Amino acid sequence: MKHTHKLWIALILTGIVGGMVGIALTELMHFIQHTAYSYGTGGGHVSFREGVVQTSSERRILVLILCGVAVGFGWWSLKRFGRPQIEIKAALKQPLQGLPFFTTVSHALLQIITVGLGSPLGREVAPREMTAAFASVGGRRLGLGEDDTRLLLACASGAGLAAVYNVPLASTLFILEAMLGIWTQQAVVAALLTSVTATAVARIGLGDVQQYHPVYLDVNIPLLWFAAAIGPVLGATAVWFQRSAKKFPFLKRNDPKIIPLAIALFALIGIVSVWFPEILGNGKAGNQLTFGGMTDWRYSLEMTAVKWFVVLLALAAGAYGGLITPSMMLGSTIAFAAAAAWNTFFPAMSSESAAVIGAAAFLGVSLKMPLTAIVFILELTYAPAALLMPLCITMAGAVATARKMGFE
Repeated sequence: MKHTHKLWIALILTGIVGGMVGIALTELMHFIQHTAYSYGTGGGHVSFREGVVQTSSERRILVLILCGVAVGFGWWSLKRFGRPQIEIKAALKQPLQGLPFFTTVSHALLQIITVGLGSPLGREVAPREMTAAFASVGGRRLGLGEDDTRLLLACASGAGLAAVYNVPLASTLFILEAMLGIWTQQAVVAALLTSVTATAVARIGLGDVQQYHPVYLDVNIPLLWFAAAIGPVLGATAVWFQRSAKKFPFLKRNDPKIIPLAIALFALIGIVSVWFPEILGNGKAGNQLTFGGMTDWRYSLEMTAVKWFVVLLALAAGAYGGLITPSMMLGSTIAFAAAAAWNTFFPAMSSESAAVIGAAAFLGVSLKMPLTAIVFILELTYAPAALLMPLCITMAGAVATARKMGFE
């Protein structure tokens, strides 16, 4: 009974820490973005996409060169002088070995700094890792056993995700589906407790933020047919994306040659951003365009190709980061462009709705978490419950196709 009490105390404290980590890292990223691209100083809300668009081409390139310096020197130094890094999923197999605190926290800070400077990777891994690092220390201090520590670390990972994206239910599913792979009563309650606590704490500092504001999420019969048709396409492209991403980086991160390579590749990303500013950052900028219907099918397809390309460049340069929002952007841009073709030949449906279901399906396949992805997109967009049907249809087709391709 005593150990049970310790576990629940640890889970509550982990939720609180996760919320505080979410606040700190979000504010740090916003500060870096505003400083690097010199926007948002005149009052009023200006999105990162708008800030980058307003910045000169020369400044974009210089900031991305600086990002390359941070990537190259930062991760080379961490690999050269820090303790060996342990990923959260690896830690769950041997939870009592713990996470190296300094290495993990430094690794998370580097991710936030580089994403703030414009790295095209995601920011969600950083709060997950940092929260898990604190939980690892706490679990050791409380003397938790192996099973309890495993549950604590998994819930800490979900708490970090919940805090930065304001998605308590999706984070609960993430813990159960992607981290633990079990659905026991204890696991469900623990996941809910930490995710909701982290979200509540984060809202104190960040507010109850809606990440996206789609303008026209209509659901009709043509959308259902489109959902069935686009699912296999998204499933196949998501598999190709993941397989292409697995091939990088070229060099080991403790090789000094990674430093000039990172600077050169991020300079190239900066040059590409002169024509495609939306590819900078984690992918939210591209989603804002497609979810809001603020682009056309040509530019949407171009964003797909260019975002894919720069994500591979960043990985080749040795950068770390998440793939949640980049995956969403690839799915949304593919589906938005496909919707334009559909509407040319078949009864019309909402291209914005198509983009939303495309983002979810690509994410669900890419990160092997279909249930989490469906709820995640609903919480991010405040989409109507009616969108569940096309979301599920698309996800079913995408997952079935991925399984046929041997991606399980």
